[in-house]
Amino acid sequence: MKNLNLSSGPIKNDPAEPGGKHPLKLLLDFVIKLNSAFVTAQELEEIFCAILVGATAGEGLGFNRAFLFLIDETGNRLCGRFGLGPQDLEEAGRIWNSISAERLNLFQILEKVRDQLSDDNQPLNRFVRSIQIPLSQSENCFIKALKENQAYLITDSPRVGAIHSQELCRLFGTGELVVAPLNTHGKEYGVVVADNIFTKAPVAEETLYCLHLFTGLGSLAICQKNMCQSLEDKVLQLKEANRAVEAQKDLLIEIEKHSAIGRMLDHLLHELRNPLAAIGGIARLLERREGDEVMKRYLATVIKEVERIEKTLAAVAELHEIKTIECSELELISLVETVAMIVRSDMEEAGIVLHKNYPKKPVVIVGDREKLQEAILCVLKNSIEAMPDGGIIVLALSQRGSDIEIRISDSGLGIARGHFKKADNPFFTTKFNAMGLGLSKAKKIVELHGGSLFLTSNRIGGTTCVITLPKS
Repeated sequence: MKNLNLSSGPIKNDPAEPGGKHPLKLLLDFVIKLNSAFVTAQELEEIFCAILVGATAGEGLGFNRAFLFLIDETGNRLCGRFGLGPQDLEEAGRIWNSISAERLNLFQILEKVRDQLSDDNQPLNRFVRSIQIPLSQSENCFIKALKENQAYLITDSPRVGAIHSQELCRLFGTGELVVAPLNTHGKEYGVVVADNIFTKAPVAEETLYCLHLFTGLGSLAICQKNMCQSLEDKVLQLKEANRAVEAQKDLLIEIEKHSAIGRMLDHLLHELRNPLAAIGGIARLLERREGDEVMKRYLATVIKEVERIEKTLAAVAELHEIKTIECSELELISLVETVAMIVRSDMEEAGIVLHKNYPKKPVVIVGDREKLQEAILCVLKNSIEAMPDGGIIVLALSQRGSDIEIRISDSGLGIARGHFKKADNPFFTTKFNAMGLGLSKAKKIVELHGGSLFLTSNRIGGTTCVITLPKS
């Protein structure tokens, strides 16, 4: 898109002649139209756009060019951000005639300028962005205007009522330019710089005053937008905090439930173990003394069922007692290899082939070796039990960001889609004569390490258990 100067022709910045409108009246009329753009701006860039339009539009202040400088995020530099205006006199005349013919209204002009300001390749943008001024340079005219909250006329030769700076005028390629601060309520945002490089129209004192007034209104719009953004951020933070409170409330309820269940479980384990021991002991004594074979079979059944209940209670007690871990630095590949060796005979007996996929370098994590070994053993035993007629188990380790992932995949019978979420719950099982505590124990151990365990189906028809562990 061509660079756009928004004045409808070469407008001189002189006080109105008799019968004409005073510059201040022109500015106020224009600000009333521009106010809706300030109020409805969704982004700060839209306010910056409106400020530059106000400085260059024919119905505004009518400067040939305008530049916006803003304080950077560090608060140490004044940096050029946007520039608006034509590149040469020929282009300026062509654009002035085009705007007059098209009769663009204010909002059409704003829409055209918005595209130009977002263009990083636009020459005036490239020029102004090359300028950075440390705020510590108090003698610089731009810094002086910002700090003193005052608008200044800057000229290339000494003149009454102006600041002499050949350096700045040479930089902008003009004989005179003006600077006005974006400063309100003690908050400094930047400065607006403007000139009449093509028309050479001198800047009157009234025009300089109007520019200062206009940048003051722009500063209020920036301040309002920042306040609105700050309020929006606070609202979002409050919403996040509220969600966190709700989550903590639910967590506290869960903790209380588990605590109540734990207390009840301790009581039940204590109350059941003694009677069971007595029943089992008496049944064994009677079995040894009983001569009737039928009665001996009855007593043997009683003993067997008592032993099954005792085994279940022991497993429940063991699961309940996993509350803490003792962490130390350990090498995970050797740990997994140890578990594989423990179940090797079971796999060979079942006709299961084990495939391994480990990283070339050692995988060092911080964790409880004994409990992690037990968790992986529980998962591997589950996989073996899922393949009574043989199959394949793939044991893989990999790094995912700062986490270590262990994948144990089998080609077994698989798990029904609706059972994935239940599979690691205590006592859930689809196997005959099983308690369903293995995966639950493994998951609890992994979670104590700050990790996660979940099940998913795989491409070889079975189930994959994914264990994720943090390295520390």
